[in-house]
Amino acid sequence: MQKKYKSILCLAAVVLFSLVAVVFADDSEFRLVVSRNSGAVGARFHVDLEMKTTTTRTLNSLTIDVAYGPELTPFATNPDSNWFAATTGYDLSVSKLGAPNNYYRVLVTGNGIGKSGAGVPAGFNVTTSWQRVVTLRWTIATLSPSYNMAMLNTTDAAAYFDNLANNPEGDLTEWATAPIAPATVKLSVKAFLQGPYDVANHNMLTGLLDLGVIPTTSPYAYDPGTVSSIPANSVDWVMLQLRSTIGGPTIYAKSLFLNKNGNIVGTDGSTATFDILTLEGLKNYYVVVRHRNHLAIMSNAGLALNETSTTLHDFTTAQTKAYGITPMKAMSDGAFALKTGDANADGGVDAIDKNSYWRPNNGTPWAYEKYSDFNLDGGIDAIDANTYWRPNNGSGTQVP
Repeated sequence: MQKKYKSILCLAAVVLFSLVAVVFADDSEFRLVVSRNSGAVGARFHVDLEMKTTTTRTLNSLTIDVAYGPELTPFATNPDSNWFAATTGYDLSVSKLGAPNNYYRVLVTGNGIGKSGAGVPAGFNVTTSWQRVVTLRWTIATLSPSYNMAMLNTTDAAAYFDNLANNPEGDLTEWATAPIAPATVKLSVKAFLQGPYDVANHNMLTGLLDLGVIPTTSPYAYDPGTVSSIPANSVDWVMLQLRSTIGGPTIYAKSLFLNKNGNIVGTDGSTATFDILTLEGLKNYYVVVRHRNHLAIMSNAGLALNETSTTLHDFTTAQTKAYGITPMKAMSDGAFALKTGDANADGGVDAIDKNSYWRPNNGTPWAYEKYSDFNLDGGIDAIDANTYWRPNNGSGTQVP
């Protein structure tokens, strides 16, 4: 039995990217795709291991090691959701290896699959479309924008039977992947908040910064970043997120500052272009912007982010820049902004925000954590309820 061999070249990268192979004739490709991200310590984090090939083949065996960082803890029970084995009859196992359990080994074998006769399919066909092999599961130990995941270069990738019209022939062929370098995509985002927006000057007021009451630690538990001082021209903390699909899990989240001109900037107060390492490769991503008492918005379509030029998504210029039906507030000067009034950040502006958050705090000493200061001026008063909450009552975020 003659075999052909290719060497495997896998390299480390953060969890939030798809490991995509350079395509050779009859080569196979593998990638990691985040399929669940609960966004809380002690909750689940799932990644799908997917594969495809340039020519339909029948899989005989597969071995892949997937390493991960200390932000994730091995799943207490079986670390896999045994999709591939359950649907095809293959034997599949996922072992927790390393010290201390710093990688999973995925092993698939088709030794128990046999042909019953000429022309009868045997095994599972790997096609030119992405197919899920297995879902790997972890528990989140520390929330992080990335989880340092990679497929290791210590194992071969896969072995196939040659396949003619679903009929495996006798020669066994081994194929492997040659992944390209991970991508570092470039993104810039602009958005306005309705509450502090100043129509006369076409920007936002910095009332909280002027009063010195913006905390140096982000209010967003997903990424509670801390700074030594609040940058000049900051309106407040915001959360920037990416996802692969409209309703999919968050694959990147970062606490950042919103400049009065609408630019989302880094903790230095000036960096408005973000180099986001690898994620799930060069593909389309949906951009989500969240604020603690405004309704979240998401880009109207996936953005084709790339490594060489910065993709700017400016939510402020049109209602159609955000996903959904009237997802933003149309300002009188033609700008568009996140709607305010969601004091409990549950995705809707309703009576609870007024009665349970604004009413008991109306006229009381101001505190950042009260979240019913809808115009971010450092006070909780009738203006917050009548000018901001009331017109938005009944509105909800359009982010799925």
